[in-house]
This record gives sequence, C-alpha cells and structure tokens, in this order.
Amino acid sequence: MNHSVRNMFAFFCAAAAMGILFSVQFQAQQAPERELYQQRQENLIVMVKNLTEKRQRLGQEMADLSSQLYDRRNALEDEEMTLRSLEQQLSRLQIANGIMPVIGQGLEVQFQVTSAVSYTDVIVLVNELYAAGAEAIAVGDHRLTANSYIFYTDTPSGKVITVNNSPVALPLQVFAIGDASNLERGLTFPGGFMDLMMYNKIYPTLRRREIMDLPSVASPPFYYYLSAYQPQT
Repeated sequence: MNHSVRNMFAFFCAAAAMGILFSVQFQAQQAPERELYQQRQENLIVMVKNLTEKRQRLGQEMADLSSQLYDRRNALEDEEMTLRSLEQQLSRLQIANGIMPVIGQGLEVQFQVTSAVSYTDVIVLVNELYAAGAEAIAVGDHRLTANSYIFYTDTPSGKVITVNNSPVALPLQVFAIGDASNLERGLTFPGGFMDLMMYNKIYPTLRRREIMDLPSVASPPFYYYLSAYQPQT
C-alpha cells in the first residue's frame, strides 16, 4: 500500500469516527425530549402535579423564612428601642440625682455679701425655681438633689449658710437651668419671691444666662438597704 492510499484510508477512518460521535451526541440531546414525548398522558399529569406541589412547598418555605426574618428584624428593632429608652431613663435619673454635670441656659440669682439672707430664704428661692420649671439647681458650687438640705452653721464670723453641712461661698449665688424667661417670671410675679425680698430689704439680682455649667454632686448617695425588686418565682 503506497503513501496516498494510507492517507486516504486514515481520512475515511477519522471521518467515520466523527460521524459516530455526532450521532451519539445528537441522540443524547434528543433523549429527554423523546422520553417526555413517549410518556403516557397520565404519567405527564402526575409529573406536572408533583412539580407543582414541589413549587408550592418551596414557595411556602420562602414565605416562612421571610416571615421569620421579618420577626427577627422587628425583635431586634424592639430591643434597640428598649435599650435607647433605658439609656434615656438612666441619663434622666443621673441628672436628677446629680451624678453627672449638666449644661444649659438658665437664671442666676445673686445676693450681695452684706445681704441679711437666711437659709429659709434660699429654701424658698429653690422651691420657687423648681415650681417655675427648673431642671437642675446649684447653690454656689453645691448641686442640689432630692437628698440635699440647706441650713446654717455658726462660725467665728457669724452664721454661714450650708448645703449638706458644707459652707456656701459668698457672695451667695443660686444657678438654675431651665427656660430663663419662665424662671424669671416665677420670681417676679406680684407678691412673689422678689417682692418678699424687697419687703425684707434684700435686693438679689437676676441675670439670664445662655450657658451655665452645674457640677455633679461631690458624694453621690449610697443606699445601704435599697436593692432592686426581684419578683418571686
């Protein structure tokens, strides 16, 4: 067999092999269609029903997962809102108890050093300021809380007004944070605190301030017997 005959024979063998491969691939692609085409109608109905039920189950699972995700998100938002609410309540309690310093607009009341102001006058003033809407009050450098008490003590130079047994520096100043206009009106209405002071020949000065800083209490209260309530189980 010469060289040209061998080449011709190899070409025919390669062509035959490729034809077989194409035929097998075409049959493989057409097999599912022929299988569906050759199925009986009852079998096709069952197949469609099974696929429909499977699709419905998947749809229900997706709906359930979406509902769970929605509930989880709402629960997380509720927890965050509760946490923010508790933080705000804690901040208000810390301010009310004087544990943290505060800043804001308000009214400053100052008595002259020579004024014959008594500790009862300071108590009346503090009560009037609270009634007018004061949110925080300090007498001198002493922040007032629900546990604070104002009195006087005897010294070699005379009686000195004290807050929690600590002397108040002179000139005596009272600082109140709140709406300055309301605080001033609460002291200057006819027959109010300022008229009382003028009747006693005491002339305090009132000064609105845009910004004032009130210190925290020097010694926060410590409770020996108080504890959080725990319901019985």
